[in-house]
Amino acid sequence: MWTLKSSSLTLVVDPDIQALTQFQMRLSREWNAVSVGTNLSSYLISEEVTDYSQTIHKWLDGYLREKAPGPVICIDIDILFYPTFNLDPLTLFRQISRHTKLIILWPGSYKDGVLSYAVPEHQHYRSWKNLEGVEIKGVSDALQ
Repeated sequence: MWTLKSSSLTLVVDPDIQALTQFQMRLSREWNAVSVGTNLSSYLISEEVTDYSQTIHKWLDGYLREKAPGPVICIDIDILFYPTFNLDPLTLFRQISRHTKLIILWPGSYKDGVLSYAVPEHQHYRSWKNLEGVEIKGVSDALQ
């Protein structure tokens, strides 16, 4: 089975959602998997929110800290990319990983030192170049 390196934040990146789901099913036998989308949307429905960015950051940080030291597999992260929320999901996961070891199933790609979320044609497409301290694996690499 797959083992983690020393990094406290590992992204398993693939544009194929089915590949990420199959990978998650294998890992969840060993580690706790958390659906960020399901849990966050349930929380937001029950709260009166004026500042989504701050509220989501605080909730996700507290929610994942409770699961320290981890590792915790974060799935269904798409909600964090909604422009309305004005979040930088990678920065958010970096901050939280200081306390809880995280494995993020990231629907996107990693090529030539650039991490992206979604495809360029998607309205929520984002990309990052500064990836220091983040371990990035494709599904096929992570399964070896």
